[in-house]
Amino acid sequence: MGNAERKYDIILLDVDGTLLDFGLAEKLGMAAVLRAYGLEPTGERLALYHDINEGLWSAFERGEVTKDRLVWERFQIFFGRLGKEVDGHEVEELYRGHLDRSAYLIPGAMDICRYLKERYELYVVTNGTSSTQYKRLAASGLDGFMKDIFVSEDAGSQKPQKEYFDYCFSRIPGARPERMLLVGDSLHSDIMGGNAAGTATCWYNPQGKAGSPDIKADYEIRNLEELKDFL
Repeated sequence: MGNAERKYDIILLDVDGTLLDFGLAEKLGMAAVLRAYGLEPTGERLALYHDINEGLWSAFERGEVTKDRLVWERFQIFFGRLGKEVDGHEVEELYRGHLDRSAYLIPGAMDICRYLKERYELYVVTNGTSSTQYKRLAASGLDGFMKDIFVSEDAGSQKPQKEYFDYCFSRIPGARPERMLLVGDSLHSDIMGGNAAGTATCWYNPQGKAGSPDIKADYEIRNLEELKDFL
């Protein structure tokens, strides 16, 4: 696409569920944790942890719980439901070690980053723990495509909060939100965040989930390759 036709100068990319397969990383990490505590990682137990974790992250995004508390409390709640008393901080340290080493690419992620880097400036916009996200992006090789990486822990706020995007834009030279496209898999943190921040948005929706009448994406794709159709 020629420069005269370009709508965007900058692409903001989410990580988990968009470039890296966090679901797989979580599953394998939790399987290792359960075995370490003498429990078999059944599908039912993994689903229980996932539900507890998702619930706490949603509470975090609403500002109801701090991340420092979330990362250990989830394990105390989870193991408590299984009738086992644990030190949540110890479990978090074990789990974090497994997560830091996980870098499972979403199909097409490397190819699309290579393609986009030749045409746009790329930045990562991600919620999560800074050390883990930097390690995973480095292990995957994706960090080399990025001009910068913005993690919610460093920002002191998270997607979809306006303060998070203010933090990002203050660190992007000549930032013009109207010339940016945010690509992510979460309607709440990515698409709603982009709407509030004044960027265009692209919802990566591989499962074809139902949308929300209150949250509008400019584009919707099922696979990352489809970005080439309009970028």
